[in-house]
Amino acid sequence: MNTPNFGSGKLSDGGAVCSNCFKKINIANSSVASKLKKHSLSDIQNLLHDKVDTENNKSSKLDAIRAEIKSLGLDNVVTFLGRKEINELPSILDQNEKITNLIQGTYNGGQGILVATNRRLVFVDKGILYGLKVEDFPLDKITTIQYETGLLLAEVKIHTSGNIATIDNVEKAGARKFAESVRNQISQPIGEVLNYEPDPLAQLEKLGKLKAAGVLTEEEFSQQKKKLLEKI
Repeated sequence: MNTPNFGSGKLSDGGAVCSNCFKKINIANSSVASKLKKHSLSDIQNLLHDKVDTENNKSSKLDAIRAEIKSLGLDNVVTFLGRKEINELPSILDQNEKITNLIQGTYNGGQGILVATNRRLVFVDKGILYGLKVEDFPLDKITTIQYETGLLLAEVKIHTSGNIATIDNVEKAGARKFAESVRNQISQPIGEVLNYEPDPLAQLEKLGKLKAAGVLTEEEFSQQKKKLLEKI
């Protein structure tokens, strides 16, 4: 078997991995690869299996994000989908975070995308030399958002607690639509903007405490418990 040099492919249970598998292990977890002798074949199989599951989940989430962006009907949707920053969104956005708008521009010298979601604005810049840069602006921290147009391009200004973040080199029509969309979001009550769903289990715990304190009767507790259980 073609194994790594100097016995670095040996396992704790006496087995060994081939050079190709060693490369896969190193990609999945370099720390494990450097200390293979402390791990068994079962450990390695579980590691690689989890890696495959993670990649499949990321791919599935990316497909959903691409479909979500297409549904927005943006003018340059093909260009947006071709940006490398889009591929990073599955690792950046939360499970229940929904994209509401998207523009391209320059921020702090980096070229990337500004994504508006139901929770925040996120600037994502996947640079060639310096890797990934992400900066977010929670909607409840944004006081206002403005845009200014020039002859060819526009800039978007995000005002947050006395600070101003400026996104330059934005397509003019896109800047206007983006700013108006975010204004509509931040003008809503924060509960509507974030679209949070209360945790049914946490609510059940609170109901139990209210019942124990005598605030709720047995009948009231049962009615509310039934409604919460239907959400689980």
